Amino acid sequence: MAIKFTPIPTTTAESWRNGGTDAHGQKPERRISDGRAPCRHCLKNVPEGDAVLLGAYKPFDAAGAFTETGPIFICEKPCKRFQGGTNEVPPVIAQRDQFLIRGYSADEKIDYRTGQIAKVSDLVSQAEKIFALEDVSFIHVRSAAYSCFTTRIDRAR
Repeated sequence: MAIKFTPIPTTTAESWRNGGTDAHGQKPERRISDGRAPCRHCLKNVPEGDAVLLGAYKPFDAAGAFTETGPIFICEKPCKRFQGGTNEVPPVIAQRDQFLIRGYSADEKIDYRTGQIAKVSDLVSQAEKIFALEDVSFIHVRSAAYSCFTTRIDRAR
């Protein structure tokens, strides 16, 4: 099975850059990157000294008990949305050791059979195992230390 990593929508990144509000109705906070701020749009670390926007993001369509909202960074300057190939691990993931991953159903409920800390070297194979469960519609990749949303994994079409 083939997978693809799906970053946040360009419309979200552009909205934040153009003065729009985050998931809590607040304007994103401007900060300076220490070189390790992971942009959730280009899926690269924002270079040290460059400006980043920090805001609340909800990577779900609906509201409910499982629809977590949390902090994410994006490049303040326009960046190209990650368009990796099949099974291509984005730079921001490849540069770290491990992530929390978990699968969700089409109605955005956590599948409790899927949650785990996965080493980056095992991420693609673990995602393929999770997608073998037919009830799983998508997977979230989250920071292992802070549980912040990093990106989504979908089945490649």
